[in-house]
Amino acid sequence: MPSPRSTTLATARGLVRVTSAPEPRRAAAKREPAHQTFLADHWDQLAAAAYGGFREHGAGAVVLWRDDKPRFWRPRPFEPERLWFATQAHVIPGASRVDFDGWEAELIETYDPEREAIVVFVEGGTIAGYLVSGTLPPPEAHVAVGARLN
Repeated sequence: MPSPRSTTLATARGLVRVTSAPEPRRAAAKREPAHQTFLADHWDQLAAAAYGGFREHGAGAVVLWRDDKPRFWRPRPFEPERLWFATQAHVIPGASRVDFDGWEAELIETYDPEREAIVVFVEGGTIAGYLVSGTLPPPEAHVAVGARLN
């Protein structure tokens, strides 16, 4: 079985490591650069949401949903319409039977919520999941982002 692929991105607030499925579906692979940029730009908020979801519901993933399918001939940044926390792959709109047993579903069983977050992008039925960690770990992001919102 091939190994997952990782990219480390430098941001103004530190490093963000994004790990992708070993063999992503073609449509998901084309959107990977836009997803990585979104993850790096919003790591603090995503880590805080992931840790908050973990504390309230247990292991799971932050799901970022957008109804329309991206146009590959005109790349654009990812802009989510909705965000929620899912504890199982089958509750994600557009998830197929393959997704229930796929890499993203396996991550929910093995990731460390104190150090990492699972973020799943859904764009017009195309699903791509990532294991993400950063200089600011999820518990610290949860405190820091919560303090900024008060």
